[in-house]
Parts: sequence; structure tokens; C-alpha cells
Amino acid sequence: MTMRTWAAAVLAGGMVLAACGDDNGEDVVDDTDETADEVEEADDEGDPAAEPGEDWPDQLTMTLQPAENPEDLIDDAQVLGDMLSERLGVEVTAEVPDDYQAVIIGLQSGQADIGGGFGPVNVARAMDQAGAEPILQSERFGEFLYVSQWFTNDPDTFCADDPVEEIYEEDGEQYTMLFCNGVNELETSEDGPVGLEMLEHVGDVPISFVSEGSASGQVFPAYGLIQAGYDLGELDTFTSGGHPESALSVYNDDATVGVSYNDVREDLVAEFPDIGEEVVVFAWSDPIPNDGFVIRGDLPDDLKQAVTDALLDVAQDEVDGEVLLELYNIDGFREADPADFEVARQVDRELGELLD
Repeated sequence: MTMRTWAAAVLAGGMVLAACGDDNGEDVVDDTDETADEVEEADDEGDPAAEPGEDWPDQLTMTLQPAENPEDLIDDAQVLGDMLSERLGVEVTAEVPDDYQAVIIGLQSGQADIGGGFGPVNVARAMDQAGAEPILQSERFGEFLYVSQWFTNDPDTFCADDPVEEIYEEDGEQYTMLFCNGVNELETSEDGPVGLEMLEHVGDVPISFVSEGSASGQVFPAYGLIQAGYDLGELDTFTSGGHPESALSVYNDDATVGVSYNDVREDLVAEFPDIGEEVVVFAWSDPIPNDGFVIRGDLPDDLKQAVTDALLDVAQDEVDGEVLLELYNIDGFREADPADFEVARQVDRELGELLD
């Protein structure tokens, strides 16, 4: 897909988450007359799934943003849906559309109630286009920020210094990862940007983006290219469909430069052991806020809080939390502040204006 085609898609898209009694040892009463029903009722008061709100819907639909291949997410998505059902006392059905804008349309049309794994741009679009509210922001490796990384199979052009080797270990195996322009010296996502000045060498080389609407895979990189002085419509760009696929496009010489989240190469070394040497990371973008979960703004307030609490409970459960790792590598959550996603909103809006 050319950037002109994507620009039209962006512009079209812009229009369319028991209180306990005081036990001080006094006034203990042995109430042997309490009935079994009363005991059960008392127990139920501590069960978060026992009494859904009177104005809650009988069923909720959760739509999850497609990450790589939507079909690979469906099973884990419904596992998360079932966990929420148990905690809420309301059936939660999970769906995974096959494109980024479809998750917004689901919330906008009322066909979806909860949105999960929404990248920051889609969180902002969900707020603006569907009246949704962000409830949780994802944590990974102790951070609530990440970056878009730029990589190449032509380090002679895009590296101002010799690539530096770093060793990545997985399942007892060691793999070499190459970086240049000081990227390897950065410790957290807040340390970026770095190396973006090398975008001036892009010229007419093929560039691999990820998917339409992906923050780190398309929106932020496209904005970076505009800041570097390029007319996007004149560049040779295409979308690979996923972050690993973007790295593989560069690995297979279908593109000279590509982008993804950091560091997608680690997901590919088992199958492509030399990818860290053939695909060299030469730049990081500005920090990007992590993805999050949103909920329809017109749902009852107590339901919004219950969904938020249920997701937090899943994340804090040692066993159940594994599903979040499987879905989106989520280590935990914090309650979201709409302001956390303002930078994504601004980049998305400015990019749209520049492409108009």
C-alpha cells in the first residue's frame, strides 16, 4: 500500500475497564439459628460476581485490537472474556477484528462495550470518535512508554558509526543483536529519540510499515518522516501487516528500512537466528504511551469501575495474568488518565492535517 492510499484511510477513519466487620474479640455471638440460606447470602456479598448492577446489560462484548495475526488472538481473547464473566457475573464475549479501525467502529456503533490492547492512537480515536473512556494503561518491563524503532539491512548508509554487538539470550541460546547511532546505550524508552537524523538518507528506498493506524508501526514513523522533510506521497512505502512481518521484510530485502515496536527481532530469533545481525536498529522515536483498555462512555459508572477492577484482578493473579502476557505481553496495569494519550492524539491530528 502506498502512503497516499494509507493517507486516505487515515482521513476516512478520522470521520467514522467486602467490607469486613471489626473483629476485636468482643460481643461474639454464637448464632446457631442462622439458616443455610442466610449463610449463602452472606458469602455472596463477598463475591464480586454475585450481584450485577440492576441496570447492567446481560452481556458485554469485548473487542481486542489485532496485534499480529488476529486468528492467533481469538482463543486467548475468549479466555480473558471468560475470566471477566466470572468476576462480573455478566457474560463477556470476545472478538478480534482484522483491522485497527474496526475496533473503533465497534465501540462507535454500540456493537462493542470494552476495547482491549488499543494502541495509543486508537485510545485517542476511541475517545474522540466513539465517546469511549480509557480505564487502564498497560505496563511492560516496568514501563508505561515504548518507542518505534527504525532498522535497516544497509548499515553503511544509515549508521554514522560501526554497529555495536549486544548479546540476547533465549532458552539457553545466545543471539547477536546489532545497533548503531548510540541506540544500544539507551536504558529506557524515555531516553529517545536518537538516530532520527539518519532518516535524511531514506530517499527512494523501500520502507516497510506495519498496519494502518499502528502508532509505532505507522503513525509516529510517518510523522517522523514528515518532520525530516519528506512528502509521504513521494516515498516508496508499504504495510507488511505486523511488527514481525515488517522486520522480515527488511531481512528478506523486500525493504531497505522498516519500523516496529522495540525490539521485535527478539520474537524472531528462534526461527531466524541471524536476524539480529542482518537487521540493524539505527534509530528510536520519541517516547510513545503504552496501549490500554477503554470502555463505552454511556455504560453505568458502577459497571465501568467493576470492569476496571476485574481487569486489575486478572493482572494481579499469578495464574490468570498469563493470558495478558499471551495476548499483548502485558505485565500489569495502572488506571489510565486521558492526558496520558494526548501526545498520540496530537501526532494523529497533525499528521491528518498534513495529509489533507
